[in-house]
Amino acid sequence: GTNFLNRLEAAALPSPILKRVTLVDSPGVLSGEKQRDRGYDYNGVVTWFAQHSDRILLLFDAYKLDLSDEFKDVMKLIQAYDKKVRVVLNKADGVSPQDLMRVYGALMWNVGGVIPSAEVPRVYIGSF
Repeated sequence: GTNFLNRLEAAALPSPILKRVTLVDSPGVLSGEKQRDRGYDYNGVVTWFAQHSDRILLLFDAYKLDLSDEFKDVMKLIQAYDKKVRVVLNKADGVSPQDLMRVYGALMWNVGGVIPSAEVPRVYIGSF
């Protein structure tokens, strides 16, 4: 609705490689009472974008793996589009290899607790 559109920001770049690409960066998910006062139907917006997307990237910070209630809700909403979803562990360059294995295990534990699946999701690791 109007409340969502009033908050929407866009940028366009005249680049041939981006001619057929649209990236949508959602705001960070919130926790607690802040998530209830956006002024628009956040879950409805997430669902609409998930339906119309070719790819959905779930970005996780290697330093902050805790999942807010809202992020868990988003993950549940996009379960129906699991073929489009990719899990990305970001900022991996700042973590030692041993700690990276711990972070990866914690990420799998957190994601597995929200999205029940027989298969473990592939996690792309990088620093973006």
